[in-house]
This record gives sequence, structure tokens and C-alpha cells, in this order.
Amino acid sequence: MQLSVRAVDERIFRQFKADAAQRGLPLGKALTIVMNQWMTEGKGKKSILNFKPGRWGKGSEHLSRDVDKILYGE
Repeated sequence: MQLSVRAVDERIFRQFKADAAQRGLPLGKALTIVMNQWMTEGKGKKSILNFKPGRWGKGSEHLSRDVDKILYGE
């Protein structure tokens, strides 16, 4: 979907765009993340049960197991 938005603070938009680029996110995805966060913000108390798993990137598939090995020698 394409859209146009009026009355956006140019300085803030440039900072947002630069930050998204530094994180390797396309602008649309970064904006979607922020809008989703805005929509869920303040809707009741946060619970750990509401957190969704995320991807940490290639090579992190066994990160939990690796941490356990380091901490507990398992």
C-alpha cells in the first residue's frame, strides 16, 4: 500500500528514516512497528504473556542452548 501524509515534521521524519536505515529496516516496516506500538500502548497492563517471539537473525537459532552451555555447563 502506498500513502501520502501531510504535515509531518521534516526534521523528525529525517531522523526516523535514518534510524530505520541504520537498523536495516525498510521505512514502511519501521513505520508499521511504530504504529503498532502506538496502538497497543496504554491498553491495560503489560504481561509477559503478550510478548511474541522475534527473530534475532541468522546464526542465532541455538542461542538459548549456547547460553545455557556457558552459564550452566550443560
